[in-house]
Amino acid sequence: MPKIVDHDARRLEIVHATWRLIAEKGFRATTMREIAKASGVANGGLFPYFRNKEELIGATFEHVFAATNERFAAVRADLEGMAALRELMLQIFPLDEERILEARIVIPFWEYAANEPDLLALHERTMDQWRVEFGGHLADAKRLGEIRDDVDIPVVVDHLMAMLDGVQVIAVVAPASAATDRLTRSLDGYLDLLR
Repeated sequence: MPKIVDHDARRLEIVHATWRLIAEKGFRATTMREIAKASGVANGGLFPYFRNKEELIGATFEHVFAATNERFAAVRADLEGMAALRELMLQIFPLDEERILEARIVIPFWEYAANEPDLLALHERTMDQWRVEFGGHLADAKRLGEIRDDVDIPVVVDHLMAMLDGVQVIAVVAPASAATDRLTRSLDGYLDLLR
């Protein structure tokens, strides 16, 4: 009787192996052969799950995005307004080894997304989700009197998105400048400007 394989579970195992290899070696230096070996599948055994390396990095990026949202959901509780916004930002910020590894996935993903329409669309869909969520938290903060009435929410959302991109790059290429307390102070300093 043939072995029954849980396709979704196998895809997730491959994504996890890919994530670790890319974080250690970089995307360009990681080969499909190495990913197959780390995933416990034969050479060529990735193709039933991922047609190519670009599709695999897209799935890995989605996994990182989902992991961030799961962390936020786990700590959010009854937070709203500025407290909820700050907590979501902290879950994205590269403040520990896991999130630094995530940044090491996101950065090469950007390079591929710039030239791959499907990956670019994936990036825009996921970032749009965060933009909407940031805007909602800021609107709640304004309603609660936590930020000034003249705060332009779409502009602040753009600032926050740029801040996220920046801290991920800093954590990967200039880790000495990315100490947890330094990044947290930067975020808090910016949020204080809105009050």
